[in-house]
Amino acid sequence: MKKIYSLILSLLFISGCSSFGKGIAEAVLENDDKVDTRQCDIRGDKFDGINQYFAKGKEVKVLIIHGVGTHQSGYSGRIRDNLCKKLGLKIVSRRPKNITLIDPNDKKTVIGTLRVSRAQSTDKQKNILFYELAWSETTIAQKQILKYDMAKENTYKRAAFNNVVKGFMNDTVPDPLIYVTDEHNYILNATKQSTCWMLGKSWDQLQDGSQKICQVAPYKQIKALSEDNIIFVTHSLGSRIFIDSILSLADDVAAAEKANPQSQYYIKQLQNKELTVFMLANQLPFLQIGRKVPKIHGQMDSYCQESGKNYNHRIFKRLNIVAFSDPNDILSYTIPQNFADNYLDSRICPYVTNVTLNIIEPVSAFGISAVNPLAAHTNYDNDERVLEIITQGTKDDQNEVISSGKCYFYETQD
Repeated sequence: MKKIYSLILSLLFISGCSSFGKGIAEAVLENDDKVDTRQCDIRGDKFDGINQYFAKGKEVKVLIIHGVGTHQSGYSGRIRDNLCKKLGLKIVSRRPKNITLIDPNDKKTVIGTLRVSRAQSTDKQKNILFYELAWSETTIAQKQILKYDMAKENTYKRAAFNNVVKGFMNDTVPDPLIYVTDEHNYILNATKQSTCWMLGKSWDQLQDGSQKICQVAPYKQIKALSEDNIIFVTHSLGSRIFIDSILSLADDVAAAEKANPQSQYYIKQLQNKELTVFMLANQLPFLQIGRKVPKIHGQMDSYCQESGKNYNHRIFKRLNIVAFSDPNDILSYTIPQNFADNYLDSRICPYVTNVTLNIIEPVSAFGISAVNPLAAHTNYDNDERVLEIITQGTKDDQNEVISSGKCYFYETQD
């Protein structure tokens, strides 16, 4: 059935509202018999997935940051449930805890919602907290300027699929523009506030319905970041938001190092820690256009190699950036390592692993092969290979998609 839907959408994309006849039926039958030919290759370093973090004896915290488009609280339900199934977590919290995020600069503006839920294994040996950030309510008002374009007087003139695409573009394209020109830093502040709640409060300390600013001293956040098992999952624009929030944290670490002697010990711990972010439909290269490079860039050897003169001033031992992109997703990009070297702050020691895979299998009708680009952009969180990589990392003997050959792993070395 999914292939039939994909075919119909692809045909609409190619030819608008064409009539459906014998050719389509034959194409459906032809594709139902096809073997899954989607490609998948992984190029980069070995890194741990969520399952390996459980072995370290602590709960795992997963912060999810959405990308372009309007997202309501609960949008991460599919990836959360899929990860729980992969990890064998069968006990879940009856109710999530919802926190209204307030801008710390003006102390009154609502800048997003953080929804926190918990999942456990039946023996309680595996515990995971999901932190879902929904920031898009800060951009809804500005996007109302395009509302007229989807009024009936305009939509009746478009073919059905083109109308869907136009609505998608009107809801998504403005978000990067708003983020770049956001003089109040609402989206970035929402991310930093979410991180503060994640690092500063335990599950039992979080109060459902809270509407207040998270105020946790920087050195305490540094302590938690150095000690907790934390994974980040982003989508499209969320990749840029995450990097900017990490760089802001790096500046906080540098300031805390000078201002608070209590920070010294935890900063040293943080310098020996690896963090991992999984970027679905990654957009970092695209969103770098027009931006200034960080003050400290192009100095990976100096900050990230033990022999480097600035090695003691790094923020992390390394930041594993796992970038997922589908060649048919017109809104995602791979990340060359030299991009990380030259356009990301050297203090965070970014190392890139690219996962290039076909999320949607092409369908063929009338001799034309096509892929629905919208599905290619939005279905990463429902792909078995993506979920396996997030949960198992790239350990060959533990990752089934690697050991079975569904994804080919090229380990990179200098």
